[in-house]
Amino acid sequence: MVVGIQVVSAHPVLVRTVERILSHVRDFRTLTLLPALTEAEAARQQASPRLFLLDACSLRADLGPLTERCRSKSPSSKFLALLPPGNGSYADELRLFYWGIDGFVELHKSWQTELPQAIRSILQGQFWVPPDVMLAFAKQSKALLDVQLLPGHCLTARECQVLQLLMRRSTNKEISSTLNISERTAKFHVSNILIKLQLENSHSLAFDELKPKLRTSFP
Repeated sequence: MVVGIQVVSAHPVLVRTVERILSHVRDFRTLTLLPALTEAEAARQQASPRLFLLDACSLRADLGPLTERCRSKSPSSKFLALLPPGNGSYADELRLFYWGIDGFVELHKSWQTELPQAIRSILQGQFWVPPDVMLAFAKQSKALLDVQLLPGHCLTARECQVLQLLMRRSTNKEISSTLNISERTAKFHVSNILIKLQLENSHSLAFDELKPKLRTSFP
């Protein structure tokens, strides 16, 4: 399957550089889509899953909500944020990871070498994020279970997988695609998780909703 990659950036030099980098990569099958200067331009293009490369240096919108809006137009898409050099904030990267961004590349001197590696990792279903972010996410998942889980209950291994996807704002359709299960089965798991965690809906698992409950585990 050929995966489309789309740069969303208002910086023409960055766009040309990314296109040049991708043109020399031969070990994964990708199609470089027309770049988009804005979110609106990206939304007007074919609504198929793709890998969005979001330029945090030129885009004025918060990348978190922007990611959710793009996913609503192109479900099951992946996201890689291109960050200004030296401005990477662990707390902000964790927040963006909750919003569904799958990787971060700082535009430092070696970013052109790192970018294909990050893209390859994400297309293989992995993440390209700092270890501290992954560790914090795992700790907060555990803290959520410790605080919210009904006494005498536990989550199955599959429910734990679904929970982590829910915490990153995945829809039932995206969960079914990621875990290779039916959408009906995904919905069943989600329902069980919400009951066991005493939550009304999956929106309660969003970063801003969880932070007050798990205050000690957030940066």
